Amino acid sequence: MTSYTKRVVQGAGYVFMMSILAAIISFFTRIILARELGPKDYGLFYAVYTLIFFFLFFRDLGVNAALVKYIPEFKVKKKFNAIKTSIVSVIIMQVISSTVLITGFLIASNYLVKNYFKNPDSKVIIILLLLYVVGSIFFRLYKRVFQGLQKIKLYALFEPLKNITFLLLTLLFFRMNLGVYAPALAYAILCFLLVIIFTPVLLKNFNFFSYKVKNTGKITKLLLMFGLPLFATAIGGKFISNIDTLILTNFANLTAVGIYNVILPSASLFLYFGSAISSVMFPLVSELWAKKDKKTISTSISLIHRYSFLIILPPALIILSFAKLFIEVFFGIDYISGAVALQILIIGMLFYVVAGINHNIISAIGRPQTVAKIIISAAILNTVANIILIPRFGINGAAISTTLSYILALILSTNRVLYYVKAEFPKKIWLKLFFAGAVFISVILIITQSLLLNIWLEAIIAISVAGLIYLVMVYYMNVIDIDEIKKHIKLLRRN
Repeated sequence: MTSYTKRVVQGAGYVFMMSILAAIISFFTRIILARELGPKDYGLFYAVYTLIFFFLFFRDLGVNAALVKYIPEFKVKKKFNAIKTSIVSVIIMQVISSTVLITGFLIASNYLVKNYFKNPDSKVIIILLLLYVVGSIFFRLYKRVFQGLQKIKLYALFEPLKNITFLLLTLLFFRMNLGVYAPALAYAILCFLLVIIFTPVLLKNFNFFSYKVKNTGKITKLLLMFGLPLFATAIGGKFISNIDTLILTNFANLTAVGIYNVILPSASLFLYFGSAISSVMFPLVSELWAKKDKKTISTSISLIHRYSFLIILPPALIILSFAKLFIEVFFGIDYISGAVALQILIIGMLFYVVAGINHNIISAIGRPQTVAKIIISAAILNTVANIILIPRFGINGAAISTTLSYILALILSTNRVLYYVKAEFPKKIWLKLFFAGAVFISVILIITQSLLLNIWLEAIIAISVAGLIYLVMVYYMNVIDIDEIKKHIKLLRRN
């Protein structure tokens, strides 16, 4: 138990720090894009971006995630030829599927420009982003291989390095007066640059050329059998995350798309926390499940369910309380009409952080079909709700639809995790946290409405008082286990 706890604490801590760095860079980049382009051009870029990235699920086929499942198992069994064969198999499959995807977009590009985006500038953006599709084959593959090899520090570098490269390239192209083409050209180039950087690092950690490709058909079948259910999951996931933008592009205008693509990524910042935990838990749970160590898995899940909400609730509720101020300060007055939608999405993200962790745990124990069913169920709800609500309520309707789908995903995924691992449902802990959260936001509202001070001073006083009350409440309601925290602090200091 101790060695695995160390790995989770160290790995999750490092990935979390890198994820936070990546999130900060990404958020700062969004601010620059939003202010530089304005709502309409910002909406145009993300309308094209969302459509192309939506169909990347077709390219992946779930096999990248399958690498994370099987590389640790092959490594434990010293089947290094199987690792190489898996990598080669994934490359071949994704080159073929990418070719089909790119060809389809090129054929449909004129129709999309005229009838969907209704903007001639979208043609160039489509072509540039299709170049990203090519480069991302190897970039995404390398990232998954490092994760499967449990080279967590190297894996954690990918997103911050990608984001800073995109930011620097975009700034360069803005200085060249490329306008809305600047971010598209940055995406077209960045993956090729990063693959050049990471190739020698990968070869150092896994001597690819020292092993042989064997049993290609058998291993390809193994990857597909695990990956195809994840492929269905990816379809559902893409619907949940992107269908609102796609429907907004059709029913609303590019300005609404621009505003929504400011608030959705802002709310999604909290998902980096869940991703940090999931990226470490996936290969570990896979290994522990292979060793039939359910007790360790159950203990880890109980800790995650307890402390995930505890940590993310205060910052989420702060943004919810000061949504208008948040948007105006970072993105400008042109986007402030998205404040209500941001508040709705923040609530949804609170639920989806834990749901996302649950999905990775379920996949790691070999039940990707279950995840597929959960995600597809949530996607169906999201799609139907979007079709009904967006024409009437615009971006607020999109936010409501997404939040409802996230709540459903949490309920279904938690039920399945607890069933498979026989862990205890944390309903009492969650109820206590929601009560503490309600008090937290009530205190903020009371203080801000009572004081007649500078808005920043009011915010500082309200957050400080509410935060103190929140900590006292979770301590006296026994949500925080001090001995447990000290144990993990000792593990960190020891290493």
